[in-house]
Amino acid sequence: MAMNKKLIIIIAAVVILAAVGVGLYFFVFRETEPVELRIEHSIGDQFTTNVKNSTKMFVAGMVIVVNEKGLEELISTEVNIIRDTVIFILRDLEEDDITAEGTQDALRRKLVAAINDALEIESVVDIRFNNFIMA
Repeated sequence: MAMNKKLIIIIAAVVILAAVGVGLYFFVFRETEPVELRIEHSIGDQFTTNVKNSTKMFVAGMVIVVNEKGLEELISTEVNIIRDTVIFILRDLEEDDITAEGTQDALRRKLVAAINDALEIESVVDIRFNNFIMA
């Protein structure tokens, strides 16, 4: 009977040590995935433009998202270039473009690429719309 108690204690100790080892690995020693830096920047008031080949107007508000610190000055000094780039793209949208499924995602990708090209950077990674209205 005493031998069974010792065996149970040894097995329990091994299980506990194994659990502690696994816990240490997952919480201390394992490399964690880096968190991607994402900083939102305002690019001014919402955009209001006519819809191509239509009497309707299109209103969109947005912020740009970058993955690099220290771009505040570039964005503030080049905000007119950013806004011009955005307006140029928005003015080319037709009603079907605006109402089609997937439009916002496609427009996000197009705006990100165009703004990066205009600023000659690769740090703009997303656009977040805070309104998207055709009236």
